[in-house]
Amino acid sequence: SHGLSLTCSSQKFTNNNLYTHCLDLSTLTSYLHFTYDESNTTLSIAFIATPSKSNGWIAWAINPTGTGMADAQSLVAYKDSSIATMTVKTYDISSYSLVVQSKLDFRVWDLRGEEMSDRSMMILGKVMVPAELAAKGTVNQIW
Repeated sequence: SHGLSLTCSSQKFTNNNLYTHCLDLSTLTSYLHFTYDESNTTLSIAFIATPSKSNGWIAWAINPTGTGMADAQSLVAYKDSSIATMTVKTYDISSYSLVVQSKLDFRVWDLRGEEMSDRSMMILGKVMVPAELAAKGTVNQIW
């Protein structure tokens, strides 16, 4: 199990995933652990948050074109009650009124979700950062 604590630097992983950086995000008691491989523009992430209700969901996204939710390329994790396991799906948030499960504008792989003993959830995976964002050296994240 993963202990959720007050800062991401004290969180430990049992799956031998080690990340170069971690951020205590400013809202929703959320944390982002990540490693960026500049040679192939791959971002390895572990996003941890607590859903607002017990059967809820968490989401982490990159917006390649702006800073809001519209156009965000999102990873959403939830517990699928039909199979009693965590599921991660991809959503292209093309506008504030249209949320569609679909492929993202960039490649993602090794996606999986984990439920922790303290009710928090984790999204793990790899993201191919688009060339134009990699060249800028920054991405806009949303959670």
